[in-house]
Amino acid sequence: MEYAEFIRLFRQRAANRMEEFEQALAAAQQQATQSLDTVEKSKKPAVPLERKVQPVKRSTRGRGPVQSILRNV
Repeated sequence: MEYAEFIRLFRQRAANRMEEFEQALAAAQQQATQSLDTVEKSKKPAVPLERKVQPVKRSTRGRGPVQSILRNV
């Protein structure tokens, strides 16, 4: 086999592999798009949860007369 023939066959094989790769890539992209569409269709619209707002319970520690005397010292 001559070098020129080897190069020609190599390029032909490389072109065939690239074509197969592009077809596989296109199929994978199409499948991903279909999966995404399916997921989006099956999603239900988000309903915000209503919660009651509870007042914050504050600690009474540190507010008595003993604490104020200790702070002044």
